[in-house]
Amino acid sequence: MSARPLGLAGIDTGHPLPQRLGKYLVSHLLGEGAMGVVYKAIDPDIHRAVAIKAIRAPLLAPDAQDISATARFRTEAQAAGRLSHPNIVSVYEYGETPDQHYIAMEYVDGTSLQELVSRGDRLPLDDALSVMLQLLDALACAHEQGVWHRDIKPANLLLTPEGRLKVTDFGIARIDSADRTHRTTVLGSPGYMAPERYTDEAPDRRVDLFSCGVLMYELLTGRAPFRGTASSVMYQVLHVEPAAPSTLEVQPGVPSHFDAVVARAMAKRADERYADAAQMRAALCAAAERPIAPSVCAETMRRLRFGRIEATQVMPRPMAAPAQGSRPMPSTPQPRAPAAPFVPVSPSLPEWDAGTLRAIEALLLPQLGPMTRIVVRDGARRNHDLPGLIAWLAAEVVEPDERPVFISRARALGPAPEAAALPVPSGPLPVLGTTPMKTELVEQAQRVLAEQIGPIAAVLARRAATTATTREAFFCALADAAGAGVDRKQLLAQLWRLR
Repeated sequence: MSARPLGLAGIDTGHPLPQRLGKYLVSHLLGEGAMGVVYKAIDPDIHRAVAIKAIRAPLLAPDAQDISATARFRTEAQAAGRLSHPNIVSVYEYGETPDQHYIAMEYVDGTSLQELVSRGDRLPLDDALSVMLQLLDALACAHEQGVWHRDIKPANLLLTPEGRLKVTDFGIARIDSADRTHRTTVLGSPGYMAPERYTDEAPDRRVDLFSCGVLMYELLTGRAPFRGTASSVMYQVLHVEPAAPSTLEVQPGVPSHFDAVVARAMAKRADERYADAAQMRAALCAAAERPIAPSVCAETMRRLRFGRIEATQVMPRPMAAPAQGSRPMPSTPQPRAPAAPFVPVSPSLPEWDAGTLRAIEALLLPQLGPMTRIVVRDGARRNHDLPGLIAWLAAEVVEPDERPVFISRARALGPAPEAAALPVPSGPLPVLGTTPMKTELVEQAQRVLAEQIGPIAAVLARRAATTATTREAFFCALADAAGAGVDRKQLLAQLWRLR
């Protein structure tokens, strides 16, 4: 009888633990994802600990809906298996039987960078640079072998107790000359995906460099450059330039000579980025103006594994610190413009009261940071009354659980009676408005949605069209109505291509 596995906290996960996968003897569960389950196991021939990633059984069934899952799983083995680099998790074996598909790989007793990010910690500057240097070395090796990772993010980066970075999860990698991911399928992590991943433009290895720029921004500042709902993040990636890291009000501050490195890596156009990982590595070393350590220091690793990194350890002390007696930031954020605008301010909006827009910016400032001004003014250009603007912002940039509070505060900002009529929903915000969409757009969107959910798409499209005030709100309403079984970001990417 198979044992019941215990999760990382010793909790019964409810899934039967296999005793063996191929020749490997399974000991316990390491983690789970949408496509696979990862176990720790022992290779009985050489008594070596390994990590076994097994594809979920439902994905192997003849009636499985995601028919590309097994192909992506095999691609992961092929992509990582052809790479040999100290900063890339090694693949030992790929096994396939009628009821089991698995990958045996190097077991890394490490700490995921996602743990660091989710706790709100920041690495000391020298260690953040070391992480980026090791990552770029790993990508240089992968790119030379014709492999593009396409999902660089904190969750796929591990730090060993010795401070060595390990890149893992090549599940959606592209192998040059043998692309196994369909062109129209958008796979990846919002906020780290390059703009061309959302469009029809053919991506290349520079998509990984964009992700490196996002990661570097996050490591330096403790904040992701693109935040919000999936549709909001997509909009920001395609159209918004984040504020330079050195302009953010974080303590200790970020040296300004890294701004250019981050900005070029995150350029919207691929041909404006670094040509390859080696070129970005050289730029990083030049900006550092001192040697970068080949691994994260032992003290930082100790803090990562056994406790939160202290705020005083985030950056070297020579960096500027707040003056003694300086007034602390008020608990209620005050409206302000970013220290360094990242796109030119739009033309004036004569139909809008400037005070109302500033008040809305103050409400969104904690969530959006320096990009608040640009987002609010973009919404003001698309909507010509306060109810429409509030609905658009709530649907596009406010998280679902924060929408009721935002609506309640925003509707009190203006004297217009329409604002007072806005309801405060208890669940996800319904997109408000009365202006119907053009018939041609509704029909096109209906066909796209029908490919995902069938004939019911006609009803949902008509309903959304009668309530949406803008094209973007219409698409967002369709994505909300499609349900949890539909890949929201993929659906939005298809809808946003309609004209």
